[in-house]
Amino acid sequence: MAVVKRWQECTEEDILQANIEKYDSEHIVNFYKDFEEPRYAYIEYNVIFKAVINMLEKTVNRNLQAVDLCGGAGKAAFVMKSCSPDCRVTLVDLSEKMLDIAREKIAKNNIEGIDVVLADAFSFLESEGEYDLIVFSSAVHHFKEPLNLLQSAAARLSENGLIITIADPTTITKSRRYQFFRFLAANSQNKKEIIKQMFSGNKNSNPDADFDMAEYQTYTGINDRELARGVTNIGLSPLVHLRYPAGEPYMVKIMPYLGLCWAFSMVLGKSENRVPEKMIGELKQEIKEEMPFKFKYM
Repeated sequence: MAVVKRWQECTEEDILQANIEKYDSEHIVNFYKDFEEPRYAYIEYNVIFKAVINMLEKTVNRNLQAVDLCGGAGKAAFVMKSCSPDCRVTLVDLSEKMLDIAREKIAKNNIEGIDVVLADAFSFLESEGEYDLIVFSSAVHHFKEPLNLLQSAAARLSENGLIITIADPTTITKSRRYQFFRFLAANSQNKKEIIKQMFSGNKNSNPDADFDMAEYQTYTGINDRELARGVTNIGLSPLVHLRYPAGEPYMVKIMPYLGLCWAFSMVLGKSENRVPEKMIGELKQEIKEEMPFKFKYM
């Protein structure tokens, strides 16, 4: 019988293998193959990406080179192309099946300027090349040591390049308030599953046995304040750090008033290339003006 590792015992290699297995599984692949993103869900991608690209285009005198790293079926890559059609985007993921879904979308919509690469994040970042924008879309929580990942990404940035992390969970997701609201907002089938788990009589001797290793940091949620402090020790500067309520449109209207800005995003630049305060202020103002729901800067 295989020994199930506890949360603290998992290595980066364990988590990588769990992601390979999960995102090559028929259940997950079929979900993403059939999934149509609601029109107004996760609109923060469009708002934040557009604002950052607008700022980059003031300092980079050529078509932008961008990477959607750990990009799965390419959500962030497609948003970047919609924000900047001339941008050259490299979509990187460790699942060939997820990349196949992206290739189908590229062909179906006749999109040019997206290169698809099969690789894990660290292997890709060890290769040569510089990028003006590196995006981690709901990806940082898949790593045991996010700072190591961000440090590797920083080494691949161009002179004025930026990193965006977006749609990762904070520790608020483990609060009773969030769990209760999630239950209220769930559909009937999900409610049944949640109730079933709550009243399950199966008491496993390992309390961590059923956690999803592929989604590693969701076990506790990410302490984004601590992460923001940590990036300053690896040569990065947080230009923007915000918390917001991700998900369905009707949910994001309510969540802020319940103290449930549970997702976070950061825009990071290299500390050695100081961005003028005026540009940072303009970036924040554009995001604030375009975001259709309440959020807060940290």
